[in-house]
Amino acid sequence: MHDPNPKLTHQERKILEGIEEGLRSDDSLNRRLRSLGHGPAGTGGSWGAVVRHRLGWCTTVLGVACVALFVLAAASSSAAPLWFFAAAWVVTAVCLIRLLQRTVERRRSAAARRRAD
Repeated sequence: MHDPNPKLTHQERKILEGIEEGLRSDDSLNRRLRSLGHGPAGTGGSWGAVVRHRLGWCTTVLGVACVALFVLAAASSSAAPLWFFAAAWVVTAVCLIRLLQRTVERRRSAAARRRAD
């Protein structure tokens, strides 16, 4: 049988087992540890929620800017507002696609977790 802690003395193993048992009995720690791996790749924990939230707000602001630039380009005879609208629209489209991808990934992972349970 392979000993997981071959360099620890018997007393050190007993102390380690006591620490592990104390950590296992902590319900709030168990909930937090279980929730760390339940996100799409690269978006674990609360940092992923911050990035998703920030991307949503940026996309909203860019959408409003696109509408304003489109109205300005339509009312103006200058080409500059049209180019600014085009640039803002491309960035907004990329952000929308990324939000859609994250939504699909979250739903797929949630469905996979439900099937696994």
